[in-house]
Amino acid sequence: LNSILSLNPVVTQSFSNNVPSPRFSNQSPATLDDELRSADELGIRPVKVGESGFDDIINEGTVKWAVTNNLELLVIPKFLDVNNEIYHTVITRGQPVLAAGEAEIVGSNGSYILLTISNHSGHFQPTSESLELGITAFRQQGVDTNNADIEYVE
Repeated sequence: LNSILSLNPVVTQSFSNNVPSPRFSNQSPATLDDELRSADELGIRPVKVGESGFDDIINEGTVKWAVTNNLELLVIPKFLDVNNEIYHTVITRGQPVLAAGEAEIVGSNGSYILLTISNHSGHFQPTSESLELGITAFRQQGVDTNNADIEYVE
């Protein structure tokens, strides 16, 4: 579960046929410095499926996810608390993504189920087609995606 997507040649090959183009850039660059400073002060860092902290993040509520240009699937919590939303740009420190969105995941200790997933990201505004890359990334990391409720945001 801790392997990164880019280290698995089979995964890389299957993604290379479906990598969306163009990549999605931050649509709110003027706020990036403040977003990163706030996340750093709060100790927010993106994690991979199964890494230390992943179970806590998914079981606290909605997560924001992104597939990086290096084909890594990373997640952060959507909210730190009711007053502090964490932005997608924190995941990649403002760098473009191949896919991004929000998800609800339950589970622990390597057994995870994707309940809902969307391509909702105001900062990156990914296409609905890119959501398939996200679903595939979660599945490749051992998350059960079979019964997930999929929401396409245009």
